[in-house]
Amino acid sequence: MGRSFLRSAVLATGTAVTLAVAPLPAAGAQPTPEFCVAMQGAGFDTDCTTLIGLGKQVCTAYDRGASWASVADALDARTGDETLSNFVIAGAPMYLCPQHADKNP
Repeated sequence: MGRSFLRSAVLATGTAVTLAVAPLPAAGAQPTPEFCVAMQGAGFDTDCTTLIGLGKQVCTAYDRGASWASVADALDARTGDETLSNFVIAGAPMYLCPQHADKNP
């Protein structure tokens, strides 16, 4: 199974799992806890502070004009866990930086 196929499959699954576990934040809602709940619901027991830090790194990279592929590569290098990276990349724009929702393939 190739890396591209795995990324596509996990992103598609991650988005569905994330949406099923926690609804999108309402206007004015605090997105941080919802992001952590969604990630925990997807099976990640990483502490919330770490998850938020990773998600904010994704948002910052997008703010600076980085491509999805470069963000994925950088996050994979930091986490050493491609599956975790895929879920963070899928969830960060949904919960932490919705202005970048168009970045996910």
